[in-house]
Formats: sequence, structure tokens, C-alpha cells
Amino acid sequence: MDTRQNSKTRHSQRRSNSANPRRQTSKTSSRRPSSGRKRTDYSPSSQHSKQRRAAPNVVYTPAKPFSRNRFLLQLATVVAVVIAITLGISIFFKVEAITVSGNEKYSAWVIREASGIQDGDNLLTFSQPRASSKILSELPYVKDARIGIKLPNTVNIYIEEYDVVYAARAADGTWWLLRSDGVIVEQTDVASASDYTKLIGIELESPWVGEQAAASETAQAPETTNEPSGSTDESSVPEDATEAVSPVAVTGQQRLETALNILQYLEDNDIIGDAASVDVTDLSDIQLWYGEQYQVKLGGTDRLEYKIEYMKDAIDQLEDYQSGILDVSFKIWTDKAGYTPF
Repeated sequence: MDTRQNSKTRHSQRRSNSANPRRQTSKTSSRRPSSGRKRTDYSPSSQHSKQRRAAPNVVYTPAKPFSRNRFLLQLATVVAVVIAITLGISIFFKVEAITVSGNEKYSAWVIREASGIQDGDNLLTFSQPRASSKILSELPYVKDARIGIKLPNTVNIYIEEYDVVYAARAADGTWWLLRSDGVIVEQTDVASASDYTKLIGIELESPWVGEQAAASETAQAPETTNEPSGSTDESSVPEDATEAVSPVAVTGQQRLETALNILQYLEDNDIIGDAASVDVTDLSDIQLWYGEQYQVKLGGTDRLEYKIEYMKDAIDQLEDYQSGILDVSFKIWTDKAGYTPF
């Protein structure tokens, strides 16, 4: 009897323990000794709560309704400001003074008239590029024209003129001055033409100031052919050798373009005004005089730019007292200059 009762008691205790595991765990944990450290919770939920920030307070207000009166008032204000600025510019910023600098060939009055700028023009609205282009087109000695303004009423015109021009004779015997780009700048006389580099072997056709030069088409002298060596009897000369060789047709315009190219090469090498003449009568034997010291033979039209550079280097190596014939045609000496004293 007692044995049977004791077994029932143990069985009921086991059932109660299995039904309530928390109670069992709490008892077990309560028996563990305390280490003195604080327990830290590393669960994801706790980390997320630490990183969370308070949301800002945003106050939403409704949009204001469209006000036509307010819009019209703002528009009227903008229009009034624009009108005031326009009236101020038209009344207060007018041209009252024009200054010119850098001019030598032309007077300040001539340059001012060529620009088209008048007293009373609007200082801020007149076309500066148009005024510059008018000066360049009407005054051929002007190389560059720049225009600036100075408030409240002044226009400044800065002029750059060509340093050197060249002389050429026209078909009617008159002499004209022209630039290295071929633009005619003015008419001159024979005495004044000697002060400039002369172009020989060309004649200008109906030159006009400010216009591009054109050459008259005068025929070049035909080239002669060498006779075969030995007897001059026509019977002893091959039939094909007695036929005349047709000369190469060279137009006056070709000679003019060649002369202008030489002038530009001289300017590129800072040889400005040192050449007394450029002779392009025969394009296979071009010659120029460098001052009165050197007669320079350039040969044909090939490698003219290189020949001019070589000529300058050769003259720089000669003494000032020397004078003679300088051959840079490269016909006899390849890439070498030949010098023969007078």
C-alpha cells in the first residue's frame, strides 16, 4: 500500500516538472554564482533601437491660392525697372568724346569718320565689330582696329598700321604702293617709289586703292634653245632636234603671286624694308637685291621659303663691309650657298 502510494507521488512530480520547464530553469539559474558583471543584451532588436533617431517635426502648410493682383503687381514692377534702365541708357550713356591712338598715316578725324561713330550715339548699343570692319575696309594702311568704351561717354579707338609697303608700276606707267597681301594702299610717284622695295617684272592692271592688285597679262620672252655641239649644218642635226621648243606660258598673275609670296617670306624672317627689289621677270631665275650689298639669286619657284631663310643665315655670317653675289638657288651647290665678291 505504501509502496503503491509512493510511486504515484513520484510519477505526479515528474509530470509537473515536464509541464513547467521554466520553473525548473529558474531554479537551476538561481543556483549559479553571480560573477559581478552586468549582463549585455546583443540581440538585433536592441541594436536597432540604439541606432534609431527621432524623426524631425515637419509642419505642412497648405499652398497659397493664386492671386492675379499680386502677379500683375510683380509684372508691372519688372516692366517699370526695364523701362527705367532703358531710359537711363538712352539719356545718360551717349557718345560725347572719341579718342584715337596708334595712328600715323591717317589723322584722328579720318579714322573717326571711317568708323561711322557719331556724337550722340548710344554708348552701350552701337556695334563695335561693325565700326572696326568699316575702318579696315576704308583705310588700307590699317592692319587692325580695336574699339573700347569708357563710361559714361567716351569711345577709344586703337589703331595698328602696316610697317612696310612695296612699290609696283602699273601698265600706264604710274607707281602704286601695295601690301604683301596684294591690297593697293595708295598711288605714288617715281621718286617716292625708290624708298620702297620694288617689284620688277610685273605690271599692275587698273589698280585702285583698297582693292586687290591684279597683273596685266604681258607675254614673257620665249626661252632660247641650245644648239647641238659640232657642225651647225642643219643636215647634220637630227630632225627632232631642230624643232623649236615651245616656251612655258607664264602669266603676269603668276609672277605677281610669286612676288607676293617672297614678300611674305621676307616679313616672316624679319627682313622688312631691307630688300631693294624683287625681280620675277623670269620665274626660273628669280633675283632680289638685299640693300646695295648683295645680289641674291633664288633660282626657280621651288622651296622659296627655305631659300629666304638660308639667305638670311648666310648674310648674317658675312661681314658688314662685304658685298657680292649670293647664290641660294641650289642649282650648282645642293643645300649650300655660293658667294662671289664683287
